[in-house]
Amino acid sequence: MIKFVIDKFREAPGPLKQARLIVADLAEEVVDLAEHYIRNRGDNYEMPDVAPCHTPAESAPSDSAAAPQEPAAEEPKPEKAPAKPPEDEPEPLDNVNERLSAAIETPGNKRKQEFKVLAILWDARGRETGPMSAKAISLHGKRLGLAIRHENVRKVIRMRLEKYIRIHTEGVGSGTIYRYEIDQPGVDYFEATYLP
Repeated sequence: MIKFVIDKFREAPGPLKQARLIVADLAEEVVDLAEHYIRNRGDNYEMPDVAPCHTPAESAPSDSAAAPQEPAAEEPKPEKAPAKPPEDEPEPLDNVNERLSAAIETPGNKRKQEFKVLAILWDARGRETGPMSAKAISLHGKRLGLAIRHENVRKVIRMRLEKYIRIHTEGVGSGTIYRYEIDQPGVDYFEATYLP
């Protein structure tokens, strides 16, 4: 339901489109993070121990309370759940295009998010992967050696690359899934601008 409202806010006509896109992207990321932490909370979650509440009458010393008491046996502390192992780095891709490899090694390109998104989608088009989600684009980028967060993939496409990227939408429940692929104008622009 929340993602549906965010989508409606993002697509609403009117002024300040760029500001609404940024706010909607941020809200969507907050929702994604919340879902991630709720999903990963798992069965290891334990409620913290809370001391019982006492009324003033219960807190007052009584005759039986004045008698010395044996110390309570210490309860064994619960063992902590083992830390999650770090995620394995994805294996690098084989058969990367020579022109793309040269462009990736160009120092200025690795800092440009526009380059990263276009390079990843250009490579994916050559491998015929079809439309990809922002997370799949981010993972493909890691395999190419171009690290970019999926939140930034969405932001860059919406703010700078909409005329070069085809956006596929799919309604799922009350939300929408977005998948992206590079269009021919994007291929032409990427090859003319970034490839040697």
